[in-house]
Amino acid sequence: MKLRLINALLLSVFLIGNLNAEELSFYEKETDNWWTVFGGANAETGQATCYGRANKKDGSFIQIHRSLVDGEVWAIVHDTEWEIQGPDRGSLRWNFFNGLKNGLIDGANFDYVLKDKNTILILQIEPKNFSQALWNARYFTLVMPGNVPNMSVSFERKGSSMLSALAECVKQNEKKFKSFKPSLERVPDAVKEQL
Repeated sequence: MKLRLINALLLSVFLIGNLNAEELSFYEKETDNWWTVFGGANAETGQATCYGRANKKDGSFIQIHRSLVDGEVWAIVHDTEWEIQGPDRGSLRWNFFNGLKNGLIDGANFDYVLKDKNTILILQIEPKNFSQALWNARYFTLVMPGNVPNMSVSFERKGSSMLSALAECVKQNEKKFKSFKPSLERVPDAVKEQL
């Protein structure tokens, strides 16, 4: 009986701690009718990023993140039309266009990790090459493998409007969050086994 009570108390402290994990918001700037740049930090995971986000009317979105902790650039893409089946990893082509007919600026192949049937995570984006391609882009297309529909996302003017705000967010907050660490203590394995 005492062991069950102790386990219940430990579990409730752990769960309440997770529910109360503080999400810090420190930047928000609308850059055009489709894109907004945010700055946020998660005290539980120790991750702090500045990111541009575009939402589509159907609930699809893309977020392009720049970590303030380690400088990594990565993206999360959610498309409500996707029904990705199969392996947990794949490759796509990311093409950047200037808006003119046959206006391909640049493109690159990226690997992604499948989070669910509608969501992928693109890691290890080369910041310099990526930002150079995005700067003058009027829109971009993620060319998906197989029969998964492609996803196109536009800028009202050019990608430079979003990238300028992203750079501003990074400049204002990078020093503050460079040493950002998780705030919650991890539950020891011995305790997890008893729960």
